[in-house]
Amino acid sequence: MDLQRPDVDMVVWGRRIPATWEGTLTNCSQAPSALTLAGTPSEIADSLVNPALHQDWSPLILTDVRDLSALFGALTGGVRQHIQLITPSRGETAFELPPDALRLICAYGSAGPEWCGSQNPKSGIVSTLTPFAVVFIKGAAEGKLGCLHRLPANIANGARPGSVLVMDTISR
Repeated sequence: MDLQRPDVDMVVWGRRIPATWEGTLTNCSQAPSALTLAGTPSEIADSLVNPALHQDWSPLILTDVRDLSALFGALTGGVRQHIQLITPSRGETAFELPPDALRLICAYGSAGPEWCGSQNPKSGIVSTLTPFAVVFIKGAAEGKLGCLHRLPANIANGARPGSVLVMDTISR
């Protein structure tokens, strides 16, 4: 309901996950190739059962992506979605505003996306989303303020950041 308020740019769902998720996803040995899908939530769900995807991606992640797509669809009235499931590079990433759309981000690993409440990340407080939490970020129309965010930056001890789901609404 908070997403309906005009003064709210972002809502975080700090969900509790089973302990087996952390063990399963922390022990993934390789970075899978990026997965990009577009369509309605039902089209996304149909695409996620493709056996070829299960060779690269954990069934646990694919099931969660399907469930989050259905939730996202319920919140947006079933509009088309653009989904990216990626493993970010280790380099520093720039802060960005989401396009004029609703964005969902969830990190499946040791570090979550970062956001800044200020329009200048160098002078504002940068916060980090906990792993497996889900954030809904409202897009900013051109010339309007919004929530700056970025995918995980460098992680201490050279650990891999894990996979990140980025889901956007698509205009009809």
